[in-house]
Amino acid sequence: MSTPNMPLFYRNDVETIPHDEDEDIYSVIQALKFILARSQLKTGEFRADVHVKTHGYADAELRVLPNLPDELAQGLFEHDGLYNAVVRFSNAASQPQFDAIPDGRGMAIKVLGVKGDVVLIDEQRGRTQDFVMINHPVFFARNVKDYLRFEQVIRQADDNPLVTLQESLTAGDWNPLHWHWREMLTVAAIAGQPPAHPASNTYFSMSPIRFGNYVVKYRAKPAGDRQYSYLDLVQQFATESNAMRLALEETLRTQEVLFEIQVQLRTCDRTMPVEDATIEWPESESPYRTVAHLLLPRQEIELLRQQEAYKYLSFNVWHALAAHRPLGGINRVRRLAYELSSAWRRQQAVVSSGE
Repeated sequence: MSTPNMPLFYRNDVETIPHDEDEDIYSVIQALKFILARSQLKTGEFRADVHVKTHGYADAELRVLPNLPDELAQGLFEHDGLYNAVVRFSNAASQPQFDAIPDGRGMAIKVLGVKGDVVLIDEQRGRTQDFVMINHPVFFARNVKDYLRFEQVIRQADDNPLVTLQESLTAGDWNPLHWHWREMLTVAAIAGQPPAHPASNTYFSMSPIRFGNYVVKYRAKPAGDRQYSYLDLVQQFATESNAMRLALEETLRTQEVLFEIQVQLRTCDRTMPVEDATIEWPESESPYRTVAHLLLPRQEIELLRQQEAYKYLSFNVWHALAAHRPLGGINRVRRLAYELSSAWRRQQAVVSSGE
């Protein structure tokens, strides 16, 4: 039994990989290919499967804090320093829609010019450390098998939200005792979040990563209290379909935005599972602790949105230092799913250029 509140060391066997997971991942990718192709036939565009609508990209600086304790001075955060970064804000939905519609909201960070062994190199930006987050602490699927079931439902439902909801909950079984209540409540919690300024949300990794000698989940939390000014901006643009983009542009045109990058060390095998992404790790056992600041300085972000280098930028949890390798089944399926989605979106760049 581990000492209470002491971080557990990373072990090579911290992940438990089911014997048939490779087959399930293959099936996920086949379902995703079908969904992407169907979307392209309907829209004429090579869209990703989620986070289709981007509010904006921003140049940023990641400042690793000095004098971190040993358990926090790991990997990228081993030494204090300054890194250039790119940040993307987005809606989570698979279709572009009015920002006033409730939805999950995403934030992705690409830290540039990192040093050390990397798992996967970003073809566009070289050696990067990507952090991909959403404004909810847990994922809607426990593991690859649950994620496969959800992808198969989307494939069969053909974009009918009522059919998707019904099949995701019941899986064809009309005994309520067998329904997937927790997963569907998580989907509802993510998709039902009211609109808020992108800079006012707290964003979570949902799934764990290696943190040098340890294992963590991470989040980006707004620093300071600007909720009222942010709320005013969102209300100002409420009737606009791209309200969040306009609010974000106006904010960064006039002021800087600061986030705290925080990690939650894994301290208990039982309450902090690696292979179940639907479980929120209790902060009462391990609070989030700040390891860096992410500064978005004043800038004209609408200019970045128009540049090709930003328009097709790929964020991937596997663009990572080996010291921060993604862990758990949901991250293992993400590796191929993200690569497929990125390659699919790049086809739009070819079409747009007329090559």
